[in-house]
Amino acid sequence: MNQLLVIEDDGSIRESLVDFFRSRDWLVTACAERRAADAALQAQRFHMVLLDLRLPDGDGLDVLRALRKRGDRTPVIVLTARGEVAQRVLGLQLGADDYVVKPFSVHELDARMQAVQRRAAQPSATLRLGSAEIDLAGHSVRRGERTFRLLPKEADLLGHLLRHRGQALSRDDLLRAVWGYDTTPTTRTVDTHIFQLRQKLEVDPAAPLLLRTVHGVGYRLDVDG
Repeated sequence: MNQLLVIEDDGSIRESLVDFFRSRDWLVTACAERRAADAALQAQRFHMVLLDLRLPDGDGLDVLRALRKRGDRTPVIVLTARGEVAQRVLGLQLGADDYVVKPFSVHELDARMQAVQRRAAQPSATLRLGSAEIDLAGHSVRRGERTFRLLPKEADLLGHLLRHRGQALSRDDLLRAVWGYDTTPTTRTVDTHIFQLRQKLEVDPAAPLLLRTVHGVGYRLDVDG
């Protein structure tokens, strides 16, 4: 049975998470402070961590930082308040696998946890795209002497483009397939992630040969770039 660690100082949120995921057959350990979280993570192995960033005795990011410094790749989903954009980005940079903004639906959180588990279960295999060597499972790109980290949604987006290589995909298609939107609001999310991927994949991001813009449609991945 999978072990889940819930690190959340809000008692009502913590209890609702414990009750819900125990009903989903997780073995759940819960704590409200950084000190207890650090002790739990060093005492046993977990299959997933839900990490609140605001803890009464410290910053949740310090828990994540210490975990990754030890080489522990346990999947971590960060729980953040709506205004904590900078901390959310820093969490992803430090190695969080995803984030969920409060208030959230436990069903959405459950779906995100399943997606993270599927990515973690994928065998590590590299593929070459132009001059870039890509490890989707390991969330990394190597190009020449440089290695770049792929953020979770960048890896998801690139994986979807690879599965549909050579096809022009609209922004709406990508928002539905990668971000799970039922409706497609006006957003620069896709464009921003394409820009970030080009910085990591392309020899000249300003003149991309792999991630092509299809004017009036969206984007296409050309494997012969």
